[in-house]
Amino acid sequence: MDHLNSTGSSPCALCIWSAAPISDWLIQAVCSSGLKVIAVGSPRADVRSCFGCDNDSFSDLRVFSSSMRGIPLLFVGFGNSASHTAIGSNHPMVFTTEPWLAPLIGSASDIGEVTLPGIPLDGRLSQASDIFEQSGSPDIAQITSLGSVVHGSILARIQESAGILLKWMGVPDRVSASVGGPRLTRSSDDHPDSASRSLRLWVGSFALTCQFLDGRAGLIMASNQHPTWSRKALACGPFGAVQVDDATLDWRDAANALVEHTAPAPSEWESGDHVSIIANTLRSGANGRLLGRQHHEQSRAFIEAACLSAFTLESESPSKMAEILSNR
Repeated sequence: MDHLNSTGSSPCALCIWSAAPISDWLIQAVCSSGLKVIAVGSPRADVRSCFGCDNDSFSDLRVFSSSMRGIPLLFVGFGNSASHTAIGSNHPMVFTTEPWLAPLIGSASDIGEVTLPGIPLDGRLSQASDIFEQSGSPDIAQITSLGSVVHGSILARIQESAGILLKWMGVPDRVSASVGGPRLTRSSDDHPDSASRSLRLWVGSFALTCQFLDGRAGLIMASNQHPTWSRKALACGPFGAVQVDDATLDWRDAANALVEHTAPAPSEWESGDHVSIIANTLRSGANGRLLGRQHHEQSRAFIEAACLSAFTLESESPSKMAEILSNR
């Protein structure tokens, strides 16, 4: 690997670090990108075998990042502040499944966010967002994000819904979560600001109620036990009611009069197209889908508060969690 270190970044190569199994859709996207995977920096043999890489295994992310210096990186996992700094220093371009990683790494790298099938706030959901910006925030919103294990972890499904809710309604005062299935047990090395770690590999369902200081409310329901990928939302407010999924949008006023209706466009959002979008992002390094720094921080605090609530069985404050994260 010494010749890789000396030649710098290669536009045709990609190194991968993952401490967890890589979802089928992401494997397909990498294979479709045309990039050569030169190393899978993971101690997991099953992850490495997905791409047929025979390089030496690395058990430490910082050692791996230093060895792969100058090469674009696909990062799947959490890491810590030290490893994030190493990633930002060693790689000219970073793609990640973690929406809040970008501000932690800083400006040293161009961060390309590789999300689940579908990009948060794309398609008709973006159209709904425009309606709310012009007509007023929803008084209540219900958002569902469903998929199977191959479509991503339960944590990633929650992240996607949270991004939509925060965009539409802002940050709630309190969140209360319930999880379907056996009660989760956090490992002894977890900290209050990393409750989401324990949900990363979990298979199950998640319900989250959000309470705002002005009386508004939101509901998120997510699962990775559903046979197919699906997301939709219903929002009610001064504009009437908007029901939306990736392909359709139906907007009716308080008198049930139709204000706007879009015809279904199913071929636009088939899973194969999602893989193509992600593969193109990997190949071109496009980073236009990233949220701003403030939204990253709000999203992370929201998710950590929600996941902590799943363990404490009490309502938690995203604002308080934001304070904890900022003082780490």
